Amino acid sequence: MAPDTLPEIQIGFLHAYFIYSVADSLKLRAVQLAQGKIEPAQIKLSDVPAPEYIKFAVVPLVAELPNTTIDGEAATVRLKLYDYGSVALRFTVAASGSWQDHAAKARRFKNSQDLPEQAQIILDGILNEIQPAISKPHKILLEDYFVSEVQEFKGAVTASQLLRDYRVPLSSLVAGEERALSPAEQDEVLKVNFSYMECELAVLTWDMAFVFDNLEGANTVDSIVEFANTQLVELRTYDSLLDRYLDEIYKSKAEHMRSNWLQGGKVATRQAERLRYLLVDVRELSDRASNALKMIGDAYYARLYRGMATRLSLAEWQHQVESKLTSVGEVYRFTHDQAENGRSEFLEYMVIALISIEILMNFWHH
Repeated sequence: MAPDTLPEIQIGFLHAYFIYSVADSLKLRAVQLAQGKIEPAQIKLSDVPAPEYIKFAVVPLVAELPNTTIDGEAATVRLKLYDYGSVALRFTVAASGSWQDHAAKARRFKNSQDLPEQAQIILDGILNEIQPAISKPHKILLEDYFVSEVQEFKGAVTASQLLRDYRVPLSSLVAGEERALSPAEQDEVLKVNFSYMECELAVLTWDMAFVFDNLEGANTVDSIVEFANTQLVELRTYDSLLDRYLDEIYKSKAEHMRSNWLQGGKVATRQAERLRYLLVDVRELSDRASNALKMIGDAYYARLYRGMATRLSLAEWQHQVESKLTSVGEVYRFTHDQAENGRSEFLEYMVIALISIEILMNFWHH
């Protein structure tokens, strides 16, 4: 497609999401911010029916924070807090004008060194402010995601045109590449796309999306994209937690083999208790994150969410976590049996000792 035939962007934005897993949970009722009005952030739908079937079980909180600058560019900052321990920061810059300018700005925005530094500074301030609302903080994990958003083109442009006539520049934009991709790679980049009407389109990849929609529709898609990324960062957190516990278990097993039977029994008992609590905690946290958003009645947005989940490999991460939970469960049963055997052996030795004492006392008496 020749440069002079590419559509001009009347209203366009670039969003950068920095999504952190910071704690096991956030007590949203206890959240207070010195700056920015905080309010509930339920998903709002525009032109798609059955909104009552798409909602958060526990509605996250959202606040507009003071504006900042990213590489000299004015940017708005929005905060969203999820009850299952995720903190999402969204940075937004205006990106109207020619397609080439929009794409070049998207590449610079995505590769900015200033952006993650600003996000970390803001996160540190937020965590300090909401400290009373943080329950069981843990090592912070981060997922970032970028969205190229067009709310209006100069002139009539349809979803079909974008996928057909502007296929090459669209795929390059979403892939973050300046040059044209190969036909096979274009297919890969554009294969997960959704369009409810001809005036809207969402193209999803693992680290960036292109959204063409009006303000309300774009906000809905952005909310689903953000939510899916909070699930990813939470699954990574559970996976890391299980890895750490499994490493500790294997290490303690080696120490247990070198200990005597009495110490070994005590170690096994403590391990069994820790594993039992770990299984309950991770199951509870995983269920809360997985069931946070109820999407059962709306086919279009449900498909869009599943497409986003596929791009982020949420099913594979979930399977990995479940597999490690199964391993922890097996270790728990083994450790529990060891503890029971240790107690049984201890009782047997006690009985033998008492019998021996009684025999010696009788012998001494005679």
